[in-house]
Amino acid sequence: MKPIVIQTENLPQECTDWLAERCDLHICPANSLRFRELLPEVEGLAIRTYTTVHREMIETAPNLRVVGRAGAGVDNIDLRACKEHGVVVVHTPEANSESVVGFVLTTMLSGLRSLQYVTTALSQKEWDALRDASVTSKEFSETTLGIIGFGRIGSRLGKAASALGFHVLFHDLLQIHETHGCEQVELETLLATSDVISVHVDGRQENKHLCDVSMFERVNPRVLFINSSRGFVVEAYALADFLSHHEEALAILDVHNPEPITNEYPLLHVPNAKLFPHIACKTKSATMNMGWVVKDIDAVLRGEQPTFKVG
Repeated sequence: MKPIVIQTENLPQECTDWLAERCDLHICPANSLRFRELLPEVEGLAIRTYTTVHREMIETAPNLRVVGRAGAGVDNIDLRACKEHGVVVVHTPEANSESVVGFVLTTMLSGLRSLQYVTTALSQKEWDALRDASVTSKEFSETTLGIIGFGRIGSRLGKAASALGFHVLFHDLLQIHETHGCEQVELETLLATSDVISVHVDGRQENKHLCDVSMFERVNPRVLFINSSRGFVVEAYALADFLSHHEEALAILDVHNPEPITNEYPLLHVPNAKLFPHIACKTKSATMNMGWVVKDIDAVLRGEQPTFKVG
């Protein structure tokens, strides 16, 4: 008899079909009646970003053996409860690293250049004025990028930016030996000297509101601030206040708290905040790589060792 597995969010069809051949697959969101009906019998869960696997859910599923997260972060899974109940957690830690780095580089370079578009025929005077308005204050070699968190994504970003000519600083809780030409510094130094700050920390609770009022008081008033890690890492009201008092600063945010954002989100109508709908991982390759978490789900259900097991 095939094991029962629930897929709560969309995966690439090829991955869904592959899993359906090997188990009794049901596709339904975690807030549905069908999900609650199946939970006592389910042996595997395939989830993404917006499904929370909490203790009550785990305790309601006595046959649950594996939770597969299509993505790197597992902060939406109660790992302690899973461990206590013998539930294996698998994920795809390398799946979207290149995609996120590409997003940060694309938006960073766009944010640093004063780009003006031609949308109509122009007189010589207007043409010259548009060219003058396009002057950028610094070249890459004159720009300092500060990276907070130098793990899989942060280190890749540092390596790429360094190759482009940026002076790259980074801060990490661990002593990093392979620095890719970047310089490890204390957080205070990074905040005070960086023209660009990009955040790449993990989803542990200690990182909640890491970027708060006290941090924004210490940064360059013209800073380009980028967050593509977790929404709750940034205290949104603090950033909104900073941006409103420093019009030459710019924030680029791909992750938010909550998602989707609401009308009450303090950064929604701030002119020097560019908000994206959690798309840094949205390349075809990254989406497919994340979807293949189903292979590790199947491995656990067959009693085999998964490739990427948490803990």
